[in-house]
Formats: sequence, C-alpha cells, structure tokens
Amino acid sequence: MYQASLFDEPGPLYVSKPGALIYQASGKAGEYALLGCNIYKGCTHGCRYCYNDNERFENYFQGANPKKDYIRRLEKELGKMAGWEIPEIFLSFVGDVYQPEELKLGLTRRTIELFIRHELRFTVLTKGGTRAVRDFDLMANYPGCSFGSTIVFMDRRLADYWEPGAAPIKDRIAAIEQAKARGIRTWVSLEPVIEPKEALAVIRELHPIVGHWRVGKINHHPELERRHDWKAFRQELRELFADLNADYYLKGSLRKL
Repeated sequence: MYQASLFDEPGPLYVSKPGALIYQASGKAGEYALLGCNIYKGCTHGCRYCYNDNERFENYFQGANPKKDYIRRLEKELGKMAGWEIPEIFLSFVGDVYQPEELKLGLTRRTIELFIRHELRFTVLTKGGTRAVRDFDLMANYPGCSFGSTIVFMDRRLADYWEPGAAPIKDRIAAIEQAKARGIRTWVSLEPVIEPKEALAVIRELHPIVGHWRVGKINHHPELERRHDWKAFRQELRELFADLNADYYLKGSLRKL
C-alpha cells in the first residue's frame, strides 16, 4: 500500500528518530496518515475547537512561528531516507501550512518541491483556502499527492465564530474546485463535527468536487457532545454517503460509539 518511491521497489518501513521533522503520527492523528511533518509551531487561524491550545503550546495562536532552520533540517532528513518504505506524509498536524505568513515565507512550497524531488507521497490539509492555489502548479503535475480542506459548516456565521482566522468557507470551496479542475485529488476533513445538520449540508453541497471524506465528531467538549444523538447522525452519514456513492472514512470517534 505504501511506497518509498512512485517508481522503485519499497524497502524496510521508515521509523523516525526522536525530534525528527518527519515523524510517526500517533493516536487520533494516525487515522489521517502514518507520518506527519509540521512546518510551523503556531497558527493564526485561532479555531476555538483546536486541541493545540495555549495550555499545550505557549502562544500557539499568536503567530505562525516557523521551526528553526526548517529547510536545512528537512533537506538533511530527506537525504537519509533513501531506500526506506515511506508512507504518505501529512502536512500538517500542528500549524496550518497555508496561514497568511506562508505567502511571504514560502516554506510549504519549498517542502512540496523537496517531497516531489524525493518522490514521496504526501497530502495537504488546510483552512487557508485559495492561499494554497499558488502551489497547485507543483501538485497538478505530481500523481503522489492530494489536497484537502477542513470544512465543517456551510453557515458562514458559525464558521466565523468557530474559525475566526481561517479563510472564508467560499474561499476554501474555491480552492477545492481549482484543485479538482487541475486534476489534483481532493478530500475534505469533516472534523470536528459540531452541528450534524451542518455536516450533512457540507456533504450534499460539495460531493461533486470532493473525492474522499474523513469524518469525526467533536471531542473534549462534553457540553456540545451531549446536545446530539451521534448514533443517529452516524446512520444518516452512512445512508447519505451510500446514496452519493462517495468514498469516505469514519474516524473512531464515530465508529466506536
């Protein structure tokens, strides 16, 4: 299933060293990809449901805060990965890769260029909307990548409250449309589902341009979790996806109710 190169025979499975930029994902993150690479240590999107809050990462929402010597360190790591079987790499679990600062720094674009040079599979997940379009020239010509966006609301007012610094919903949809038009595989992370009706509306509206869905409910907010019948929502999801003949994955938060 996983290949170190798009063209060569796979070798032994890659295992990261402590402190590596490209590392093994664990817990719920592992339901997205086996490997992750975080470019930034902060995020200005300020999503109210984010688990990377200030208690865990000091001043997390205050700025993008790129990692020190990031490109030099990444080039060095990639140079040592030849011959390993490399699973798909997720960009990223901490800090959105297309927050506004990226347009000036270009670290995500440079990362994509390096991944392509080394023939590594990767996927992007962002709420940065059309800020990502700048890099579609790279992704459109490379079969080993995909582009994803987190969209959990169709109601702009809800999105503005929960995701105050992220790109507007219309802008995120526009990015998905442009990715699909350029032949880039598309997907949507419907996580965390906060309002089930909103999640179902997202699926109905966007299914023509989305190749794959990942769905998980809100966690760590018991007052919100108690408001909904999640088993009933799970059944509605399955029926809707079946009607649309959609490719999807329900995360453990919904599967294991």
